Amino acid sequence: MAAAQPGISKELAEHLMVPYASSERPLITLYMDVIAPAHGGPWPAVLVFHGWHQNLTHAREKARYLAARGFCALNLNLRGRCDTVGEPDANGWELRDAFDALRFARHGFPQLCAQTLPPRAFGASGGGGNVYALIGKCPDLLSAAVVFCGVSDYAAWYEGDKEGEFRDEMDVWIGRGTKLNEEAYRARSGLAVAPNRACPLCVFHGAKDDRVPVEHARRYAAAQKKDARKSRDLPFFQYHELPNVGHDIPNEPHLAKAVDFLRRHDEPVYVPPRGRGVVAGFLKTHFFEVRWDHVGLVGHLDLDQRRRRLHLDCPSSSAAQVRLAGSIKHPELQPPVPRGCRILSQRQEAGWTILDLQLHGQPVAVRWKA
Repeated sequence: MAAAQPGISKELAEHLMVPYASSERPLITLYMDVIAPAHGGPWPAVLVFHGWHQNLTHAREKARYLAARGFCALNLNLRGRCDTVGEPDANGWELRDAFDALRFARHGFPQLCAQTLPPRAFGASGGGGNVYALIGKCPDLLSAAVVFCGVSDYAAWYEGDKEGEFRDEMDVWIGRGTKLNEEAYRARSGLAVAPNRACPLCVFHGAKDDRVPVEHARRYAAAQKKDARKSRDLPFFQYHELPNVGHDIPNEPHLAKAVDFLRRHDEPVYVPPRGRGVVAGFLKTHFFEVRWDHVGLVGHLDLDQRRRRLHLDCPSSSAAQVRLAGSIKHPELQPPVPRGCRILSQRQEAGWTILDLQLHGQPVAVRWKA
């Protein structure tokens, strides 16, 4: 393993199995490692996601590698793993645990975890699948992300798992069978929310990978090329297909290249105030958030913050919650209002205006005043 970078303390501060609370499920205690150079901080956070059949102990060495190169590595233990409480849901609400980890680390370890520098993310295998989904469901959270041999399409992964090595968990966490639960599998897949990506992304995948076939990366890369033809403003994307490499990508030189990528892309990213987004369970940004009444549903949001209006469309959703930063006045459904659709409630909470909507699977438009 390569030595730590010049100017960065060789001594690491390690806080292992740090407990923190879930904002989604307040009774659930989550865990992470907080690892960073012991001196010279605070350091930019990097969220580290472990693999499918793993927990945070399996990703600890990679977290140490990242920490030794100038990051505060938040090595996450996804809910329900490592004999902890909570129900895994494969890129559902468990992704939001990353927000809670970042908030807790910045508050609890201010000497290690920088408050103002944007976080990055790294994940391999199933953890790479988490990162693919995170950058699409929370597009302005990170300044950069790196994926090693990640799962981009869970339906394809399910169908390709002829031996049932991964299907057993997907049957429980997502739904039994892809044909009966097509939307639920799409909602978990980073490929479905790839059009939302706003941060630079670097992908490494072995051409001989027999656990997560290279088609996962190729299809994601193809989707990026398709989007690039539609827009000149597509954020930076880099793909490295590694010949004669299987599922276990060697740290050297590839992890060193990943570190360099995460270092170079250190500027915050922003979601435009006007545009269209895919909402797969939820879509969360610094200025607005939409969530359906189930994490396994997929729909769309058309938003124009300057004209103060939005349009929601999810045929499978009975209800939705919209959160808008700040205080708004007189929200209403824009005519013609579909039958049975209405605003159920409006409230203020921690700087957000929260609207609960009844949809009955029909498209609705909401407008408001400043």
